[in-house]
Amino acid sequence: MQDKHKTKKQLVNEPVEMLPHSESKVVNDLEEEKFRLVVESVPNAIVMVDKRGIITLVNSQTEKLFGYNREELIGQTVEILVPQRFQSKHSEYRKSFFVNPQARLLGTGRDLFAMRKDGTEFPVEIGLNPVKTEEGVLVLAAIVDITERKRAEQLLRESEERLQAIMDNTTDAIMVYDEDGMVIAMNKEAERLFSGNNKMELKSIWDVTPAENRVDFSNRLKGAKEGSKLLDYEMEKILENGERIPVSIGLVYMTDRCGMFIETIRDIRERIKLRNKIVELEKAQVIGKMAEGIAHHMGTPLASMLLRVQMLKEDIDEMPESKKFMERLDSIEKQIFYAQRVMQRLLKFASKPENVKRPEKVSYLIEEAVDIIKPLLRKEDVELELCLDEDVKVWADSNLLLLVFSDIMMNAVDAMPSGGRLSINTSNENPKGHVQVKISDTGIGIPRSVLPLIFDPFFTTKPAGKGTGLGLSVAKRIIQDHNGEISIESTEGVGTSVLIRLPIYSEDRTLA
Repeated sequence: MQDKHKTKKQLVNEPVEMLPHSESKVVNDLEEEKFRLVVESVPNAIVMVDKRGIITLVNSQTEKLFGYNREELIGQTVEILVPQRFQSKHSEYRKSFFVNPQARLLGTGRDLFAMRKDGTEFPVEIGLNPVKTEEGVLVLAAIVDITERKRAEQLLRESEERLQAIMDNTTDAIMVYDEDGMVIAMNKEAERLFSGNNKMELKSIWDVTPAENRVDFSNRLKGAKEGSKLLDYEMEKILENGERIPVSIGLVYMTDRCGMFIETIRDIRERIKLRNKIVELEKAQVIGKMAEGIAHHMGTPLASMLLRVQMLKEDIDEMPESKKFMERLDSIEKQIFYAQRVMQRLLKFASKPENVKRPEKVSYLIEEAVDIIKPLLRKEDVELELCLDEDVKVWADSNLLLLVFSDIMMNAVDAMPSGGRLSINTSNENPKGHVQVKISDTGIGIPRSVLPLIFDPFFTTKPAGKGTGLGLSVAKRIIQDHNGEISIESTEGVGTSVLIRLPIYSEDRTLA
């Protein structure tokens, strides 16, 4: 027979046994038995503590987890399960909890540790639930060992750190973003490339995608999502300072984590420069071959023309009024000599020889070029406007600069089929700096879409048979060979201006 004077606490911790009592006592025993069975069935450690912190109940999972028999725990303070370094503070927390007991979860956002009988510690999460009884408020604590979760989190964290380290040590920029283009992560190279010194946070991939490329890029994203991998696709990206740079991108779509894109971005500015150099070399070879062909096929006719002009000058010398004809023949002879020099210099320039340079007056070279095209000006009803600085000199090959100036002037006249005004002026704001030659026309102008291509070899806006597309290409090369710069400003229907800047010659500054 069980002692009917045993306490409720003792009954809860005894093995299950039905006892012969009064009907009301049987009912209470049944309720307590149900409670005990529920506690025992819970897969977590369950510890009940009273207001003094004394353990009044534990389940078998508590015994397994902490290594104690329940007889060793019942009647002890709950701090027996707390590492020694936390025991004093835990006692304070326990007392404050009973002031306003409410259900709460501990361990979320901060690390909690429990201690086994052998002194080993392990991380836990604890759920606290106050229970009102006849003996007062008790606290039912559910203790979960989260050692495996912490280990998994640590492995995941280490894996992510390794992945981030790999990403940060690549020379390519890497960005991860969702289907709306919102950036989830990026490596250090991407931060350097797109955030710059300001370290601004890049929120969307669309912030670095030029507006005119967004439709095409959206289609690329759609293709990647459907399974197509994008490799070495060249496009432009916008940097933090607004500069556009050429890049090569790779793009894949990952289906996990609700779907995301991984984009690798390689800055290919150096690649483009090298590619352009190769193209320029190839074009230069073509120009050289063309120059050889021109010299070969035009040399003989020009020599023949020169011979006939000289013969005419001898025959006409004795004719009345020969002076007027002689002036015209002299002009033709001069033009033939000039054409021969141009061919010779173009042929030599195509093979990149050392140019013959000496101090030359810019005004003299411009006047020489004007003299060449004067008949064309009268024929096309083009008004000439000159404003030249007579004293400015440059270190130059006169034949090559003469070729540049005359070609640009002829282009200007061609752009004014119904007549107009050709303006040529030089400006010299800094005597030790550069002189600027500006050649402007009031012609039809150049379309904005083709303006960036205007210096490319074989590109021309003239009808077939009217131009070779070599004039401006050769002009740019000649000006660069003289350490100068050439650029074009143009508006359709208004006109075009060619700007040439050349270093001014001085006795202490000669440019080879």
